[in-house]
Amino acid sequence: MSALPPPRILMVTRETGPDRRYGLGRSLAPVVDALRGEGARVRYFCQEDLGPADLERRQSLWKRLSSLPGIRARDNRLALVRAWLERLQVGATAGALALSEGYSHVHAHDPWIACGVWWSTRGYAGRQIRWGITQHGFGSYSLATHADGLTQGPAAQRWLRRIEAAVVRRADWVTAPTQAALEQLARELCEPRVAAHWHCVSHGRPPIVAPTTAQRAAARTQLQWRDEDMVVLGVGRLAPLKCFDRLVDACALQTLPALRLVLLGGGDPAPLLAQAEARGLAGRLQITTVDDVTPYLHGADIYASASSTESFGLANLEALCAGLPAVCSAVGGVPEVMGDGAWLVPNDVASISGALRALIADAALRRNWAERALARAANWPSQQEIARQYLDIYRAAAERRPR
Repeated sequence: MSALPPPRILMVTRETGPDRRYGLGRSLAPVVDALRGEGARVRYFCQEDLGPADLERRQSLWKRLSSLPGIRARDNRLALVRAWLERLQVGATAGALALSEGYSHVHAHDPWIACGVWWSTRGYAGRQIRWGITQHGFGSYSLATHADGLTQGPAAQRWLRRIEAAVVRRADWVTAPTQAALEQLARELCEPRVAAHWHCVSHGRPPIVAPTTAQRAAARTQLQWRDEDMVVLGVGRLAPLKCFDRLVDACALQTLPALRLVLLGGGDPAPLLAQAEARGLAGRLQITTVDDVTPYLHGADIYASASSTESFGLANLEALCAGLPAVCSAVGGVPEVMGDGAWLVPNDVASISGALRALIADAALRRNWAERALARAANWPSQQEIARQYLDIYRAAAERRPR
C-alpha cells in the first residue's frame, strides 16, 4: 500500500454555505485538514461550486418535471423530485470533475449524490476512479430523509431503497460513524450482514476543551448570562427529528425561575417560541445561530439532546469535550458514542425532565457527570487517527478490482 501515490480525493456534499454551521461542513473540515496533513490532496465540493449554467439547467429541468401529471400540485412529490435533482446534479458534476482533473477517489456524503457520481463515471473503469459513500443518517438514507421531513409513501420508499441498495453494492466503500448505523443500514436494505467493504469510521475528537474558571466566567459575561442563571443548552437544526419541542416542555416543568433554555440552530424559531410562551417559558428561551459554539459550551451548565434519531451526534460529543453534564435520548448511535459519559434517557418529556430536575438541584451530581464526560472524551480518537482510517480505506479500494 505504501508504494501507491498519495490519493487525490474529491469530498462531495449537497451543502450550501449556511448549512456548514451545524451540518457536514463542521465535521468534515477537520478531517479534510488532517488528510492534507497526511499528504493527500483533497478538495471539498458542494452546491456552492456549481456555476450559473449548472443552476440554470437544473431549474429548467425542474420546471419540466414539476409540471408532469402525478407530480404537479403534490407537495411531497415535488419536494422529493427537487431533492433528487439537487443531489444527482452535485454528484454528476463532481464525477465529471474527477474525470477531467484526475482525482483518484470521489467520496460522496449521501447515496443520492453517489448515484450521480456512478452515473457520470460509468464506462470509465480504465481511469481508475474509486468512489464510495458515507451514510450520515441512521440506517437507510431514504428512511432518514423521510424522518427529517421529506415525506415518502410506501411505494416511493420501496423504490428509493432499491436504488440505494444498488448504489451501495457498487460503491468501493461505505462508511458510517457508528457500528449501530451500519447494522441498521444492512437491515433496512435487506442485506444479510454488514458487507466487507463497509466500515465504521467515527468523527474525530473536536477541538473543544473544558474551560478554566476564568474562561467560563468570560463566556457567561460575553453571552450576558447572570451568575444565578441555570443554562440548559441544545444544539442542532430546528428540524422535527431534533425534538426541541420536548426539550421546551421538559424545561417548562422545572420550578427554578432562573432556568434558561438556549438553542443553537438554523430554521424557523416561531413554533418553539410560541410553545415556550404557552408553557410559561416566555423570555427564558433563546434561539440563535452562531458560527462558534465554543462560548456557549463553556458557559452553559447542562447540555441536553432530545433527538428521535441520530447516527452519531457531533454536538453531543462536543458537549463531552467541553466537560458539560449531558442528558441525551438513547437513540440510534448515541449510546455507542456517549457511553457512560452522558445520562442516557428514553426520548420522552417525563424522562428528560426528571434528569434535568436532578442535575439542576444537585451541584455535586453535575460535577460527577462533567468528570465522566471528560473521561470519555479523553479517549476519543483524534482527527489524525480518523484521517488515517480513511486513507487505509482509500488505498484498499485502489488495490481492489473495480466493483
